[in-house]
Amino acid sequence: MHACLLIPEIIKLIFCDIFYSSGNLEVGYRPDRRVSRCSLAALSRVCHSFKDIALDVLWTELNDLEPLFSCLPQDLWTKTREGKLVIRRTVTIADWSIFERYASRVRVLGHSNIFGGVDAEFIHAILSFSSQSILVPNLRLLECGECPRDLHSCMRYLLGPNLVRLHLTSKEEAFWTPIMCSTLSSLCRRSPRLQIVELAATSSGVSELALRELPYLRNLELTLHGNEDFSWLSCLVGLQELSVEITAPFAPVKSHFRAQSSLNHLVIHSSTLTLIGKMVVGWVVPCTQLILFSEIPETAPAVERALRELTDRVLFDGLKIIVLYVYEVPDLIDNAFTLRTFTPLMHFSSLKEISLERFCMSLLDDDALGSIVKSWPNLENLYLGTWRFWKTPPKITFRGLVAVLSSCPNLRKLGLVFDAKKVALPTAEKPGGGVSNTNITTFGVGCSPIARPLQVAVALSAVLPCLKEIKVESALPERPDRMARQVKWDEVLEDISVFTLIRRQEGMRL
Repeated sequence: MHACLLIPEIIKLIFCDIFYSSGNLEVGYRPDRRVSRCSLAALSRVCHSFKDIALDVLWTELNDLEPLFSCLPQDLWTKTREGKLVIRRTVTIADWSIFERYASRVRVLGHSNIFGGVDAEFIHAILSFSSQSILVPNLRLLECGECPRDLHSCMRYLLGPNLVRLHLTSKEEAFWTPIMCSTLSSLCRRSPRLQIVELAATSSGVSELALRELPYLRNLELTLHGNEDFSWLSCLVGLQELSVEITAPFAPVKSHFRAQSSLNHLVIHSSTLTLIGKMVVGWVVPCTQLILFSEIPETAPAVERALRELTDRVLFDGLKIIVLYVYEVPDLIDNAFTLRTFTPLMHFSSLKEISLERFCMSLLDDDALGSIVKSWPNLENLYLGTWRFWKTPPKITFRGLVAVLSSCPNLRKLGLVFDAKKVALPTAEKPGGGVSNTNITTFGVGCSPIARPLQVAVALSAVLPCLKEIKVESALPERPDRMARQVKWDEVLEDISVFTLIRRQEGMRL
């Protein structure tokens, strides 16, 4: 055996690469690891020095507890026609020692039903041997989407002292029984090191009992009813990321939530932006990144009013990123943004990313756009109206695009709908007046109309010489002229590539 394979750290790196080669380890995503598991199982039997390391990696991640129970002696259990694992005899200390040997290696557990197809009687029989009331002692991440009612009392055996991420994602009322809520109330005692928590559809009272005394809590996701008080969130002194989803369609109780420090990330999900504005009336929560999700579209004046209500509550001078996301905006002129709609955001000169790609910008002209972007000299990413097709043609022209590039020299990503039919023919003067951005390689043009690809390519190659990709709007719903526009924008990109090659060859001659 090569000397390198005698070093445990190197062996572990190799085995981890085998395991994770089938996909990334993310919450909610479980790639098929059958091949990698078979390889690791074989490696654990190759030689003694491989065994423990291979087993550690092999058992790192489980979708449910069924593999742990099925590795017990086969005379202990049997599988029914329905695939249920049921107990056949009394559990012994020898059986528990086998279970404990493998359970101690598990770090990640869950996806949906964490107990799998194991019968409740079988689980309770094993739990009777757990002297520390912990079934999986070294668990770091627990995700549970559902749990049979007769196993709710067993959840506390999975809340160990090493747990740092907890995701209880079920929104079913049957999941949140008094037993489950009582189990959560002891989180600060059972799992004091929790840093990331996601709780769906709980009451504010249960969430408060579960979370307010967790000293290491950094990331919190809550799905709650809108008529509840969020004031207790002020107790979470170390909170860095907060995501709140309001499921009720009515106005929430006005809570007085003052963050102890600026949040890195704040996400609020509600039926409308107006309801979000009402919810945060008593908030003082400065943040670096703000993402607002709404389900029901509103008119541009309503969006403006909501943004004004958010100012000095979640919109502060330190804001770097703002994303407004609505599932579907109707193609109506009342929903199109104007200069007035942007005025609440024009106070924040530190903004580096603005994403409004699902809103119509057809009423903005070059002068209005120029006035808006002058307020954001540090902007790096800008997306305006590029998600879908808009019946009202854009008023912004190539001159507006140049104004954006001139006012925001740090731009790296850009999405902007403009009238590419109105790009002037090339003259002796350089298109764009000498403005050039070499950082942008991808340009989202959305439903931008275009007539002469070569003419557009000449103009764009002057202001965006490093362009590698041009994206039109989403194919859903499909527009009859989308493919035609896609072909023309592809021609633009091909011509820009040719111009770039020519410039490079001329530079080499010089």
